[in-house]
Amino acid sequence: MSKRVKSLITAELQNKFKGADAVVVVDYTGIDAKTNHSIRAALRGKKVKMTVVRNAMAVKALEGAGLKGAKDLLKGTNAVCYGGESVVDVARELVEQSKKVEKLKIKGAIVEGTLLDAKAATALSKLPSKKELQANLVAQILGPGRKIAGQLKGPAGKIAGQVKAVIEKAEKAPAAA
Repeated sequence: MSKRVKSLITAELQNKFKGADAVVVVDYTGIDAKTNHSIRAALRGKKVKMTVVRNAMAVKALEGAGLKGAKDLLKGTNAVCYGGESVVDVARELVEQSKKVEKLKIKGAIVEGTLLDAKAATALSKLPSKKELQANLVAQILGPGRKIAGQLKGPAGKIAGQVKAVIEKAEKAPAAA
């Protein structure tokens, strides 16, 4: 490949990686085309992209996109996975796929410029996703308000029930006389 073609490919990869705050690198050695296609289809369902690229080009593109430290991670046969809602979603899906396909191995990750080894990258899959964290935060914010409303509603409900009973009794009393 000529330098011009390499620089164009690197620039295109850099544009792809610019939107990503993290990438997960996997080793796909020994995976046949049919299995590779099924892995990519599962990743695509979670909006995760898997790109196979030469290591030197990937290092330049990732460093250009602000994800430094890829040089130590990109050795041998690699695919770079990115996208999804967050890096947790990417890691979760890759761990799930690696359980189905034993030849798929997570080599590590780069999260906001920090290099993670395979063990740490796998541990990312156990963390709550961005949406789960947001849901927990909203529940914690609304929890006290819900408790106060319940506590105010309890005595008010009892008083309303007693008033209603008095009204019903008063309505029945003139009818009996």
